[in-house]
Amino acid sequence: MKKVLTPTILAGSIALTGCASMFNGSSQQVSVRSNVDDVELYVNEQYIGKGNGVTTFKKKKNYTITARKSGCEAVTIPVSKSFDATTLLGVFIDFGIISILVVDGVGTGAWQQFDQTSYVIDPKCSA
Repeated sequence: MKKVLTPTILAGSIALTGCASMFNGSSQQVSVRSNVDDVELYVNEQYIGKGNGVTTFKKKKNYTITARKSGCEAVTIPVSKSFDATTLLGVFIDFGIISILVVDGVGTGAWQQFDQTSYVIDPKCSA
């Protein structure tokens, strides 16, 4: 019984973890800063800091970064993502059926990675 149970549990554990989420996780830490003094920084309209801030982006979600300052025009930029090639390692585990499509794709979004982990954003202020 033990000879059958151990490999089954091991195979199940591997199948429930996608390669991209194993190696790169399902989130990324991102830093945001501004060159202008007293700028309030927001990610998806949630305040993260004044002048600079660090936050964690979940790969499954989409984000926008906004810089605001009194007397200036606010600037908003979208955060872009691209395909994480580590995901393709799932082909060796279960031909990618569960590890790529279900775990990395639908479950965690780990098959994507953010193109940048550091942003500089300034509001439009007249000189």
